[in-house]
Amino acid sequence: MKRLGKLDRDLLEKIVFRRLGHRRRDVIVPPKFGEDAAVVKTEGRVLVLAMDPITGAGELAGWLSVHVNANDVAVMGAEPKWFSSTILLPENRLEDLDRITRDIHRACKELRVAVVTGHTEVSPGISKPIIIGQMAGELVSGKPITSSGAKPGDLLVMSKTAGIEGTAILASDFRNVLAGRVPEETLARAEKFYRRISVVDEALRLARGGLASAMHDPTEGGLIGGAYELAEASGCSFILYEDAVPVAEETKIICEALECDPLKLISSGVLLAAVPRSLARRLPRMRSLRIIGELRKRKGGNIVVRRGGSEERVKGPVLDELWRLLMEQN
Repeated sequence: MKRLGKLDRDLLEKIVFRRLGHRRRDVIVPPKFGEDAAVVKTEGRVLVLAMDPITGAGELAGWLSVHVNANDVAVMGAEPKWFSSTILLPENRLEDLDRITRDIHRACKELRVAVVTGHTEVSPGISKPIIIGQMAGELVSGKPITSSGAKPGDLLVMSKTAGIEGTAILASDFRNVLAGRVPEETLARAEKFYRRISVVDEALRLARGGLASAMHDPTEGGLIGGAYELAEASGCSFILYEDAVPVAEETKIICEALECDPLKLISSGVLLAAVPRSLARRLPRMRSLRIIGELRKRKGGNIVVRRGGSEERVKGPVLDELWRLLMEQN
């Protein structure tokens, strides 16, 4: 089956991670599977650097470009401060530039981030604007919080509700399919889920409080895919309880109509964190956080306990439900 989305770990390690240029001592966290960003040290300061593209978000592409990259910086324990972008426009679509740069400006103002450099061009062979964003931030935690820092026994914690970004995408891009099956007012509310996509606030609160041993921004593959990436990076396995995962009513309705799993739906806007059990008593102060499982020794295997008690084994990267639906349409 043709595969879309992120490359598999084996391919990244075979081709990409072996070609990282000169090995510098000031690179603290280089590219690794499951890590959201890199960490470098310069003149006594520790900086976190992240880069992600936006390829199909339509009206909010510029706004999303800022926030998804800010999320990747924040989950490493850094405050986002400097943003750069490359904006590629299709031929005869120059009018998109005004909207994209306006939304980048607005998102950066919200986060107190400066736009520091970039590149813009009209490119042949593309049908929609493509934005490659890059965010840099400064560490606020005592040390970088990596996806590889979790330990067996740590609690698996999430913020908000599963499938936030996926819900907004499905409500918009599958509107014709959902028409007549999902109430219009439900779709209208779901489209606004894009506004919930920042995890900067909760990530920085965990970082400053020293509560997280690992944090991750679960994007493609959803909550289950994010848990797999965090566990793999940490040399652990996980157990996740579906009954413990909050799912918004709009997400439930849309996923039921399309017969897809909200736990495997792209989940930008959700913070996934590993929290040492000894610190769990401090979690109630952060009302948006929920304990949904725990990390275990690797030999236990990755398990999702479904409603009713059945167990689903997760043995590899998770195909996002959005990509599955798009491939079935084609």
